[in-house]
Amino acid sequence: MHIIHYMKKEDSGLARATLELATYEQKLGHTVCVKQPSDDGTGQIIAGIDRDADVYSIHSQFPVDRYFDDKPKFMWMHGEPISSVGNGVSMKAICDLAPLMNAFICMKKDEHIIWNSIKKTYYVQKGVDLEVFKPLPGITEKLSGEPSVLYIENWRGQRNPLYLCVAMREVWKKHPKARLHLYNMRDKRMQETFTALRDTGKWWPFLRSMSGPVQDVNLLYNRVDMVVSCLYPLYARGIEAFGAGKAFIGPGYRENDYPYTCELDPTSMANAIMKCWNEMGKMDFRKYAEKYHDVRETVKQSVEIYQKAL
Repeated sequence: MHIIHYMKKEDSGLARATLELATYEQKLGHTVCVKQPSDDGTGQIIAGIDRDADVYSIHSQFPVDRYFDDKPKFMWMHGEPISSVGNGVSMKAICDLAPLMNAFICMKKDEHIIWNSIKKTYYVQKGVDLEVFKPLPGITEKLSGEPSVLYIENWRGQRNPLYLCVAMREVWKKHPKARLHLYNMRDKRMQETFTALRDTGKWWPFLRSMSGPVQDVNLLYNRVDMVVSCLYPLYARGIEAFGAGKAFIGPGYRENDYPYTCELDPTSMANAIMKCWNEMGKMDFRKYAEKYHDVRETVKQSVEIYQKAL
């Protein structure tokens, strides 16, 4: 089977997830092309070989010249439904393309009911590349903190670590060696805001890093005790931490009877962080990733969906 993925080239979780899918489709013996959408069919090839598709896999836009051919078309629902409405663009674009699609594919159980109300939606397990995100034996240069807590989401608008900072203040009161490290800050105004918050709120005893983009994300995961997200009501790429053998905590993550869940509330988040730290070593997070978040299984399930349409 030859699969063409249409994806806008960008530095995002959506792009990384799409490239992971393509990589493991190839490992299953399929040929793939990851291509930028363009209405004249000349979109830039990002990866793979471009030839006649058996299946179209849409991750962002879809070129007009492919609208009405007879190939099966599936749209992957990477974004959160609420923010897809909130940004004023994404949900309208999804609705415009929905009649052309055979179906949607989503990767989080809690969002299935939303997408399925618009178009028939299949659920597949959300996985990450466990060959990339893995424990690194011999890493001794750990970031400071007992525990050392990392925030590394893509910051934008309401997607920021405010509640986590307040939660860490509560953690620090009971665990004075606890430290928070904020990474992937790319916006000057956001950096100025959190600098002001740190200074005004006197957060400097526990807020130790305020840094920009990271080249080797897996290495950074290996240097901390846990990764915390503030995304709600869903979650995103933070589950990469499981692959590295580290805990992941976020109010949007409530799957598989995971023991360290919380609400979007500083006290609840603080309690989850402290529970996880107090029980450190009790759970094998790498094995958890292998069972529930392996992109190989994501691809296996999605290929089965594609094959039903051929």
